[in-house]
This record gives sequence, C-alpha cells and structure tokens, in this order.
Amino acid sequence: MRFAQGGRRVLVMSLRNGQGLVLAVKPFGERDALVELLCAERGRMRGLVKGGRGTRGNVQATLQPFNGVGFEHFRRLEGQLGTLNVEMVKSRAHVWMGVGAGAFVVPYLSELLAGLLPEEHPYEGLHTRIVKLLESACSWRDLIAFELWLLDVVGYGLRLRPEEGVAGEGSGAADWAYVSPASGRVVDKASARGYEARLLPLPMSLGGPDCNEVDDFAMAWRLSGYFIDKALHGGTLASRGRLGVYYGKVIGHAHALEAMAA
Repeated sequence: MRFAQGGRRVLVMSLRNGQGLVLAVKPFGERDALVELLCAERGRMRGLVKGGRGTRGNVQATLQPFNGVGFEHFRRLEGQLGTLNVEMVKSRAHVWMGVGAGAFVVPYLSELLAGLLPEEHPYEGLHTRIVKLLESACSWRDLIAFELWLLDVVGYGLRLRPEEGVAGEGSGAADWAYVSPASGRVVDKASARGYEARLLPLPMSLGGPDCNEVDDFAMAWRLSGYFIDKALHGGTLASRGRLGVYYGKVIGHAHALEAMAA
C-alpha cells in the first residue's frame, strides 16, 4: 500500500505473521529457498527464505517436512511471492526419519497437498487433521480416513452413508457392496447386478461385505486412490504408490504370521 506523506508517496510493506507447517522447499538461486507453508488462517502459502539453502542459524533443520514453524511474511502487494522469516516451533524429524510408515507418509502428504490445495485458501480443520495424522501411528486406516476427509473438503467427497446410496427394493445394510466411480455414491448388490465390472468394490472397513484385512486394504486403497486421481485431474502420485507398497508388505507379513499361528 502507498500513503501520501508530505507530498511524497511512501511504500509500506505488508507484514503477516503466524504459525504453519513446512510443506515443501525448493532451491531458488545459489543460496535462497522457495518455501511452501500450510497455515490454519491462510492455507497454502509461499515465500522466499533468504539463505534458505545455507547452514546459518540451522535453517536446514528448520525447513524439514511438516516441522511446525513461526513465520513473518513480507510483501509489497497481494499476490506477490514476498519473503519469509521462519523459526522452529515443533520438530517432526522423528516422523520422516523413523522406520515406520512416516517415512513414506510425509513425502506423499507434501505432494498431495501441493497438488490439491489452491494457494491462500484456508480449509477449516485441515491443519489440525494433518497434525493428528502425523502424531498417530500413520496406519493405512488412518491414512484412508484422512484422504476421504480431504476429498470431501475440496469438493470430491464420497457418499458412503446408506441414506445417500443407490438401492433397490428391500435392500438392507448388508447389501452395500459397491461405489459408483461417477458419483461416489454407495450402491447395493441388487442395483449393481450386471454392472459390477464398472463399479468400485466397497471395502469392509467402509461398510462393505466381510473380508480379510489384505483384501480390505486393497479395496480401500483402490477406492480412495481413484478419487484422489480424479481430484488431481488424472494425475497419479508416485509417492502414493510407494506408500501403498509399504502398507501392502506390512499387512501381508502380519497376515502370514496370523496364518502360521492359527
């Protein structure tokens, strides 16, 4: 903004501050970094961190994925990139440096959120849901629940409740077995007859027929992944593929141990 002062026009920088999560860091020139943050009040935002590729002030440790940071964002005009000053509030190195799912979940979340979220458009509860997921065991059920919630928030929500479904005469709760890839609505067996190959199977964990965990995971992963790709306009995230392979190995190993113990 510019204000008249003694006949002169003086440029006043816009300053905003708050807290956010580090989503992504990209090199910018020889020493600086282009940083994406997710903030509860502003959504996904970007700014230039001067010296962000150096070691001064332990900046590299601060700019790690999903660390909580305090920030000051300076820019002359709305819509400009601006510069960021950041400081560590909460380190989450243990999530992505560990031996569990977190090492695969973190890069996937970074890629997913960058692809789905518009800049500077806040979504109520998103920041809290991400923190809750990262502080959980990051099981496949936790991840699927987050994906379905996020899809609903960005306008690609599934309709899996019985009252929202497509059902024939006399259908009961046990009859729900499919999901329409076009509408995201749950479909019962009677209505699906003859069209099964065109529909997505409804996993047991989301109200479908009984099955073992291996099949339940495979169906849930396929279902959520189909609508994630749809929301990304046909894009497929390689990081989700790697995460799916990890979950598949963990579940398959646990299933094999159960079979041996039986």
